[in-house]
Amino acid sequence: MRIFGGKTTRPAPAESHIAKAEAERIRAALLLESDLFRGLQPEEMDQIAGRLPMATCRPGQLIYEPGATGEALFVLKAGRVRLYRITPDGRKLVLMTIGPGTVFGDMSVLGQSMVGSFAEAVESSVLCVMSRVDIESVILEHPRVALRMIQLLSRRLEDAERRLEQLAFAPVPARLARLLLELEHEGVIQGYSHQDLAEMVGASRETVSRALVEFKTAGWVEIDRRRILLRDRGAIEMTAEAGG
Repeated sequence: MRIFGGKTTRPAPAESHIAKAEAERIRAALLLESDLFRGLQPEEMDQIAGRLPMATCRPGQLIYEPGATGEALFVLKAGRVRLYRITPDGRKLVLMTIGPGTVFGDMSVLGQSMVGSFAEAVESSVLCVMSRVDIESVILEHPRVALRMIQLLSRRLEDAERRLEQLAFAPVPARLARLLLELEHEGVIQGYSHQDLAEMVGASRETVSRALVEFKTAGWVEIDRRRILLRDRGAIEMTAEAGG
């Protein structure tokens, strides 16, 4: 198992006990931020963290590519990752953009599949990498992790089904309004280009740009370079709900 184009690190055999302990402490602290491992005791986290490699990825770097990576489960610790597919006509269809604490990857034992999908770092990212052997070992030793995996993957399936329904039936302004509400943090959507937003709602950049201009003209948003400020959240919410 390897990360496509990524840099994966494990403690070297010659690494000092102090350095190894510090590396495991950092891994354990990072893992605690994930929903997957929430509720485990510190000593349990130390056991898991000690055997998992970490990977760092630069912006635009592929983490997963169909047929190239093999079975692996990733726990995103820092940064953002875009999951997408390529349509028959060559367009990129973004399934979702995920943030820290999210679990993704291809692992048949969990029913988790990324067949035909790509994972790409949107910004500098840090991940924990789990092989099938790692997963099976953790599940056997920590049943609570198995329960959390089921819950998280079920929620991911619900999100994917909802997004597909939106792509099929909702008009672009409604899909865009919903996306802005999903992405906003304290009223601000930061770091996304018009092309990024277009790929995430399954529309052309031109169509999304027109919708954003309409939102701006109506006084609902302010638009700056890769920054959107929500000025009338109520109007955005009504537009999102109007799409069904």
